[in-house]
Amino acid sequence: MRTAIMLLALIFMSVIALTIFFLAIKEHRSLYAHYAESDLDALSDNMANELLPLLSRERQFFQLKTYLLKLDPYENTQGAAIFDKDWRLLETYIGYQQQHLKQHQQIDFTGWSLRQPGLHREDGHLIAVKAIGDPNWVLGYLVIVRDFSSPLEQSTHSLTWQVLPAATLSILLLMLAFSALGNHWLTPLARLSTMAKTVQKTQDYNVRLPVSGSFEVESLTRDINDMLSAIRQEHELNKQHVVLLEQRRETMEYLANYDHLTGLVNRQFFRKQLETLLKSQTTSQPAIAIMYADLDGFKLVNDSLGHEVGDSLLLNAAKRLKNMLGDSGLVSRHGGDEFLILVQQYENEQELKSIAARIIDALTQKFAIDSWEIRVSASIGIALALPDQDANTIIRNADVAMYEAKHSGKAQYSFFNAEMMVEHQRRIEVANAIDSAIANGELFVVYQPKHLCDGSIVGAEALLRWQSPQLGFVSPGEFIPIAEQSGKVSQLTQWIINRVCADIEDALLPLGFHHPIAINLSAADLKKYHMLGSIKGAVQKYSIDAGQLEFEVTEHSYLDDFDTTNRFLSDIADMGYSIALDDFGTGYSSLSYLNRIPIDTLKIDKQFVDHIGQSQQDDALVLTIIEMGKRLGMQLCAEGVESKAQLDFLAASGCQFIQGYYFSKPMPLNDLCERLWAAKRSAP
Repeated sequence: MRTAIMLLALIFMSVIALTIFFLAIKEHRSLYAHYAESDLDALSDNMANELLPLLSRERQFFQLKTYLLKLDPYENTQGAAIFDKDWRLLETYIGYQQQHLKQHQQIDFTGWSLRQPGLHREDGHLIAVKAIGDPNWVLGYLVIVRDFSSPLEQSTHSLTWQVLPAATLSILLLMLAFSALGNHWLTPLARLSTMAKTVQKTQDYNVRLPVSGSFEVESLTRDINDMLSAIRQEHELNKQHVVLLEQRRETMEYLANYDHLTGLVNRQFFRKQLETLLKSQTTSQPAIAIMYADLDGFKLVNDSLGHEVGDSLLLNAAKRLKNMLGDSGLVSRHGGDEFLILVQQYENEQELKSIAARIIDALTQKFAIDSWEIRVSASIGIALALPDQDANTIIRNADVAMYEAKHSGKAQYSFFNAEMMVEHQRRIEVANAIDSAIANGELFVVYQPKHLCDGSIVGAEALLRWQSPQLGFVSPGEFIPIAEQSGKVSQLTQWIINRVCADIEDALLPLGFHHPIAINLSAADLKKYHMLGSIKGAVQKYSIDAGQLEFEVTEHSYLDDFDTTNRFLSDIADMGYSIALDDFGTGYSSLSYLNRIPIDTLKIDKQFVDHIGQSQQDDALVLTIIEMGKRLGMQLCAEGVESKAQLDFLAASGCQFIQGYYFSKPMPLNDLCERLWAAKRSAP
């Protein structure tokens, strides 16, 4: 009876709950549709009103393009278009969801046929068509297409998961109440069941009770008869427990020896295997070689597409390595995007070269992950096992050789030799000497003047140099990358900030030089918020005005972590310092971010300046950068100007500032002061 009552109650409560739930879903979808239409109607009305002055102007192309970028925050917007009064297409906008589709799958506004003003639903989209201007004097039309069906389904799904737990909990609570009442009503019969369970505990399994009575009595009878089955089941359960314990032991052993992501052996297992082979190696056994493979460009994939795509890339790369090598080599994931390969069955170095080349070729082929086609390459270091070498030494040698291959241009392989260890040791010595260089005053600053086109100096860029008593002159091209890799570049940045502020106070201000001095910031600096405190402290210590400092960032360092660095530089701009974007166009430029960052000066890289006058295409590229900077309200500075022809071209094109050997090379502070003093005396 208890079961029947509870089953019936459950059915009735479930029917009522489901009825209320589906009515709520229906009402929710109706309210959501009304909200979506109202929101799009208001948005399109506002945009149509704001577009009125833009369509009244001549040459409004750039303003229309920029204005449509206001739709970026509306993630469900599929696209938008602006037409003139005769429905000729002026400008289009493709939303984020549409950008990942092929061109023929994207919304096509060129033959737009829905021209009736108002709100429309069509093929799961919500479309707003608005006239721009007074109904009697229409200047054009605005069309916005928004995804309607997907957000509606997502909202319905979200509501479902919000309501179901509460409804389920309510049903469970009611069932508990019915269960309590049932136990109270059926206590006499429950006692009989208790007796049967007591017999089961005494292990007197010869007792048999005939199945009789109704409901609870039947249940208790079955309980007693099931006791005999429990004995047989106990043995089966014990066997299952033994199997489970064995599986757990195998799982723990797997986790201790294999990488959980790729399924390859991990570094500990690989090192043990290598040590075992080295200890048992004899002259009659095949020689042992270690290949250290690192994926080129993996960090960019991980940062730009996310860790899930990065993990899938590592998994696919591991499969390619394992399938290609088969039983001829042991493949291990050493960590991150690095793989170790043990090759034992090879005849000579030529065969190792062939294996390395095939690995590079396999990993260079494109990876199809989700909707992405990803291409990376691999750099491989190869080390041969020599007598009396341990596993750590061989792996380290392969690592050093891999670094040399990567330094040589990536997608290459390199065999370890003693000279590489000298270079490796040099890098270690440079990294270890950076702290003492700062403490012992081995660093100094030279200044690259910034000129107007007439040659007058209107600023300078501070460049760091290092003269070491032990290492000699260390090129910035050598020690700055090492400082970035060792995490010490921010110490150098803090040092040069203080040095430049001191030079401004001691030497430049007394000469009446109030133009900004530029200081370069690395990608690591932009991620360390305490750098703002260092800048504020130096400025206050030396009483420097904000207008006397400028901070330069490269395009690569800015895009390495856009959100973090954008916040950092926004704070810099709020403090009154100017910001210059260096190396623009040499990386993976995107025009979409230029209007989102606080850039005052756009620097034209030397590689563009070098090609001025060589072809119309090269000149057009420089002119495009200059014109774009002007339209965005930025100042332009050209780097690496070395000839009068380059200077004349840039001056005629509207570039305001010049840096390069044509006017002056980087110079010590004293030479800069002498030049400024000479210019001051010769001024009328």
